[in-house]
Amino acid sequence: MNFIRSFNINCIRNISRLTSEALLKKHIIQPVYISKQIAYRKNSSYVSSVSTDPDAKLARDEQISDEIIGKINTHIKEKTHGRLFAIIHLHENRYKITNEDIIAVDAYFPANIGDKICLEKILLVGCSDFTLLGRPLLHKDLVRIEATVIEKTFIVPRPLYRHGRVGYKRLHWFRTPYTLIRINSIDFKHSLDELPEVEGLQDRVIY
Repeated sequence: MNFIRSFNINCIRNISRLTSEALLKKHIIQPVYISKQIAYRKNSSYVSSVSTDPDAKLARDEQISDEIIGKINTHIKEKTHGRLFAIIHLHENRYKITNEDIIAVDAYFPANIGDKICLEKILLVGCSDFTLLGRPLLHKDLVRIEATVIEKTFIVPRPLYRHGRVGYKRLHWFRTPYTLIRINSIDFKHSLDELPEVEGLQDRVIY
C-alpha cells in the first residue's frame, strides 16, 4: 500500500510540473531577444529631442511663445478671431458672457436704466482659436466690454420669520434689488504688443 501511495504521489507531482511548464512556456521572455533590443538601441543613430542644456530649452520656449503671440496678434489686427466670450467679475460673482447676453445681478447697482457702462474686471477672454487668461485680471486697455442697463426692479418678496427671547416672534418681508444688464459688444482695443505701459483712469467708472 505504501509503495502504491508513493507512486501515485510522484505521478501527480510530475504531471503538475509538466503541465505548469507547458502553460508558462508561452509567457517566458527570451533573454537573447532583450539583449538584441538593447544592442540595437545602443548602436542606433537616433538622437533624443530633449535637450539637457537649460539655455537651449529657454531659447526654445521663447521661440514658441513668440510664434504664439504673433499668431494671436494677427487674429486681433485682422479681426479674424470670430465671436468672443469672456468671464467677468461683477458684484462678487463671476459671469460667462458673449455678445447680446443678458445677465441678472442680485444686488444694488448704481447705474440707472439706459446707462451704458464698461465692464473692466475681466478674468478671461477667448474665442475658438485662443484664450487669454488674466493674473488675476486682464489689462484694462486690452479688451473693452460695453453693456447697457435695461431694467432695475426687485425680486418677489420673501418672508423672514424671526424668533428669539420668550414671547418674541416677528414675520418680516424683504425684497432684494434686481438688475438686468445686456452685453452689447466684446472687442479688442489693442494687440498684445501694443499695450500702454501705464493704465489710464480717465473717463472710467469701475463696477
